[in-house]
Order: sequence, then C-alpha cells, then structure tokens
Amino acid sequence: MKNKIYLSKKADLLSMICVSLAFTAVCIGVLAVPKISIEGAKSGISYSLGILIPSLFPFMFLSGFAVEYGISRKLGRILSPFTEKILYLPSEAGVTVLLSLIGGFPVGAVGISALFKQGKITEKQAQRMLCFCVNSGPAFLISVVGTELYDSEMIGIILLTAQTIASLIIGAVLGLLARRKEPLQRSVAVSGGRNSFSSAFVISAKNASVSTVNLCALVVLFSSFESVLMNILKIDSSSPSGMALKAILEVTDGCSCLAENHVPIFLTALAIGWSGICVHFQIYASAENININKLVFLTGRIFCGLLSGLLTYFATLLIVTDTDAFSNISKTTESFSSSSIYGSLALFVSCILFLIFMNTYINGIISKESSEASA
Repeated sequence: MKNKIYLSKKADLLSMICVSLAFTAVCIGVLAVPKISIEGAKSGISYSLGILIPSLFPFMFLSGFAVEYGISRKLGRILSPFTEKILYLPSEAGVTVLLSLIGGFPVGAVGISALFKQGKITEKQAQRMLCFCVNSGPAFLISVVGTELYDSEMIGIILLTAQTIASLIIGAVLGLLARRKEPLQRSVAVSGGRNSFSSAFVISAKNASVSTVNLCALVVLFSSFESVLMNILKIDSSSPSGMALKAILEVTDGCSCLAENHVPIFLTALAIGWSGICVHFQIYASAENININKLVFLTGRIFCGLLSGLLTYFATLLIVTDTDAFSNISKTTESFSSSSIYGSLALFVSCILFLIFMNTYINGIISKESSEASA
C-alpha cells in the first residue's frame, strides 16, 4: 500500500507540473493573442450550431426517452439474443447499444447513465458498455467526413462500417471475459417504473439539453485552447505533429485536418476510433453518476482506433473505386514514423496525456481502498 501511495505521489507531481505548465501557457497565449483564441472559439461555436446540435440532440433525446418510457424494455426483447449471448448484457441494454452506434459520441453515454440510474444494469456492466458504446454516428461519418471532407459517401460508409465492427468486436470480447467474473443480472438498485409519456418526454428533453450544452461548451473550449496551443508551440496544422495534436485533442478538427492534408484514410479511422480527449470529457460529463475506470476506458478507445484503422485499410484495398480520395492510401509518409521528430513529439504528447489519466485512475483506487479500510 505504501508503494502505491509513493508512486501515486510521484505521478501526481508529474501530472501537476504538466497541467500547470499547460495552464500557464494557455493563459499567456489567450492574453497575448486574444484574436486567435476568439477565432478558435468562433470555429467551435460554428461547428456546434451547424453540426453537433442538429445531428446529435435528436438522438440524445431518443436514447433517454427509450429508457424513461420503457421502450428499451420492449425492443430489448427483440435484440436480447444478441445482447445477452454475444455482449453478455441485460436485454434492456440492447436499444442503448443500437443508438450508440447510430446516434453519435455522447448518445451511448447518456443512455448508459439512464440505464444505471434506473437500476437496469450494474455499475460493472455500465463501465463495460462505455468501452464500446462510444461511437460517431452516420450523420457525422457519412455526411461530414465522407461527403464534405472526402467528397465520397463510400468513404463515409467504410469508416462507419469499420467503426461498428470494431466496437462490436470489443463488446463481444469484453462480454466473453465478463462471463467468468460476473453473473448476468440486473443491479440490486431499485428499478424505477415506466414514466408517463409526458413525463418521459420532458425528462428526456431536459437531460438531452443538459448533455448537449455540456458537449458544445467543451467543443468551444477545446477549439479555442487548441488554436492558442498551436500558436504557442509554433506548430503548423499541416505538419505531422500538428495533425497528430489535433486528432488527439478533438476529433472533428482532427478529421478535417487529416482530410485536407491527404493522409491515408485508415489514419482518419484511427482518429475517429480514438475519438479525441474532448469527446472523452463529454463522456465523463454525460455519465458522471458512473465510476468510470479511465484506464480501461482509454484502453478501449485505443483498441477501437486500431481496429477501425486496420479494418478501413483492408476495406479500401478490396473496394475498387475511381475516387481520388482513395489514392492517398499509398502515400503514407515517413514523417509519421516514431523515429522522426514529429512522430516522437506525437508519442510524447500521448504519453503525457496517458500519465495524467493514469494518475487519476491510481488515485481513484487508493481512495477506494482507503475508504474500505476506514469502514
């Protein structure tokens, strides 16, 4: 126990130094170049109003309404063979899994939070679902990434298919591992009854509104801070380090930057599977009633990105098309190699972010063990 505490203190010191330096740099940057910060915020607001709210709010409402009104229980029976036997989850979780695949990044977290709040799933099941129910929907992948960024619906369909298969593979593997550790049963928490139509409608709209506001606020902040950070570090968005930083922090801006610079499409799929730190914060906010294991969550994001990238790579090799966007598959540049200075910088940033989240996870374990010991 002492060793854990000692390691935690050193990790905490490292994370505090990194966060303090980053915070100081951003503060100086906002004061020194306010115009860049404002332009970044405007870009985030434009994206929120033009894409996020129209494409995600309806699905977030439907995800919550399906649980509040009891639809998930009825439709769950249809999906129960797959939900229970493959994913090893209660049948009520089936609709949430489906909506997470077609609704967009925070939709799954909103539905999982509602399921756990009503006692439909246990906390362990909720934690497991958060590892594969975090997906970008067709509205973003096909309409935005495929049609607008790559000028090809086929690319959007490929990215959507790869992400869906990758998420279901992760869900099935986690379900297989869970069979040995936990029984398939509902939480011991008291399950709430079905709300009336009007109550379920209002509650779902309210919860979706709160989640949407949180989501948009984070996008605006990340867009503003990212612009300032890029200016401070003198990183060009067209450089490998700039593209890597954008993809690590915010998925939409990252995909846009990758598409503009004609990088291989499987790298865009990797960025979508990782989903960006901004989306991670959105998930944490949407599922704040769940004790999220951040180390497991981040591992799931990494594997989802790797699987999505791998599936996209093979899909683009098999599909014959005249679209110019596919021609960049063979143009993988050595500058993305970890042996280059840009690749090393990207790996360094990733390691710093990982240490920060690792420290949070370790502190959570220590706090839990301390509370159990005191009890």
